[in-house]
Amino acid sequence: MLFMDQQQTQEPPSPPALPAVPKVAARPPVRGPWLEIGGPHGFEWARYELPVPGLPPQFEGLRIAHLSDLHIRKKWRRQLDDLIHRVRSEAPDLILITGDFVESKRNHAPALPHVLRLVDQLKASLGCFGTLGNHDRYVLERELGDSGVTLIEGRRHVIERDEAELELIGLPGVEREDLTPQVLERFGPRQFGVPRIVLSHFPDHLKNAAVLRPDLYLAGHTHGGQVCLPGGYPILRHDSLPRRLCRGVHRVADTWLVVSRGLGSTDLPIRLFCPPQVIELTLRRGGG
Repeated sequence: MLFMDQQQTQEPPSPPALPAVPKVAARPPVRGPWLEIGGPHGFEWARYELPVPGLPPQFEGLRIAHLSDLHIRKKWRRQLDDLIHRVRSEAPDLILITGDFVESKRNHAPALPHVLRLVDQLKASLGCFGTLGNHDRYVLERELGDSGVTLIEGRRHVIERDEAELELIGLPGVEREDLTPQVLERFGPRQFGVPRIVLSHFPDHLKNAAVLRPDLYLAGHTHGGQVCLPGGYPILRHDSLPRRLCRGVHRVADTWLVVSRGLGSTDLPIRLFCPPQVIELTLRRGGG
């Protein structure tokens, strides 16, 4: 606090500047339909620019396409053709998928050819990486072993660009209980000058994964509510974080929490005031 002497004739010194609070820059997407019945047909492409403290200059402007909750069924959807075309035209540097490739938990076989057809056509210069969701079960990890997506379920992967590194960490997403303190200890402390991005199917795993000190934490699972009130207020979120955090981009402590509304739908194929979504993130240097 600055105290002034009332008899002082000279102007007091200015208080020290406070550290800048990182702010997200977002461009509003073209809004999707307020009601979709019979399965999603289109999707929004939402863009955000996120300042990341200590981001190496080699990763300035890195563009990430975040996909989640595809919930692919036994029939190929036109939405998936549109997704492939849009990803190709946008040409992101990195594609990250946070689980639920398929809808059926019991039988992946009808959906698997469509999953492979999709991921084999999702191309990015630095690769396509993903984790599983609670609909996928662990058997899907074997089926996707030689596909266009590299699963990092419970693993760490380092991306290199011009002698700089960026770290990806995939948290287990099939069962919530799979994320144990032992799993978190496996990843070790952050390395200085190496941005850390955590992929998780469940947003509320952030409460335990905060010890990893991620710069970005990408998740899905909630579908943004899928069936919402006007204005997008979610009725059900299937998550223990505050309701406002079940969709969108938020600053939580020193982490950007990014929760996608997803591309598919589960149970009843209905979306209300909650269009499907792809999130594009552009990383910028700065943020204090």
